[in-house]
Amino acid sequence: MDISTFTWTIFAILAIAIAVAVLNFLGNRTKKDTFLLLGLSDSGKTSLFLKLRYGSLVQTHTSMKENEGHFIINDNGIPLVKNPIHIVDVPGHEKLRFKFSDFIPITRGIIFVIDSSTCAKNSRQIAEYLYDIFAHKNVKNIPTLIACNMSDMITALPPERIRTILENEINHLRKTRTSGLDHQDSVDEVEYLGYESENFKFEHLENEVVFEKCSVKDGEINVIKEWIIDTLQGK
Repeated sequence: MDISTFTWTIFAILAIAIAVAVLNFLGNRTKKDTFLLLGLSDSGKTSLFLKLRYGSLVQTHTSMKENEGHFIINDNGIPLVKNPIHIVDVPGHEKLRFKFSDFIPITRGIIFVIDSSTCAKNSRQIAEYLYDIFAHKNVKNIPTLIACNMSDMITALPPERIRTILENEINHLRKTRTSGLDHQDSVDEVEYLGYESENFKFEHLENEVVFEKCSVKDGEINVIKEWIIDTLQGK
């Protein structure tokens, strides 16, 4: 083999290796295998992330960047899935929560964590965050679980009551936000939630939205694990 032939062979091998690496990278960025943990600060979502990952509670602090990892969901050490699942805990701080949109292209499901013991007090903020999520044009059809955490607290509201409170808040938000857009040129770029002729209901969304109670502190998160597995399997 002469030098020129050898050189071209090396170039060909490198080109193939680079092409394979690029295809793998793009494939990983388009595969919908990610579950997002969203919610206001102090809702318990980071505790949920750690509980799912390590199986135990760990003291947490307000997150200023995403916690993410690939790990097997298990029940007392017994694997519930064959392959690791990518889970991302997005900070709930008002200036950082928009980062959820970076992961939407690879998102299989959204888990929105609510502190059900303070939901009535924070209903406006929760509704605003949910509005931003569901109004995102690429969030359509992504299954969503509203995890009503702190269900063990005496002041906790049941999921049915939380659902009604948030529907009413989003209905009010829809009116004020639509009114504010009347004088803007980008109205067509904003997704309208629900039906214009009816009060807002979660069932009007293209997303499948379910409400379930849980208590991360007490380890009562089986309903979340089951939802993740069902969502992965397309149920």
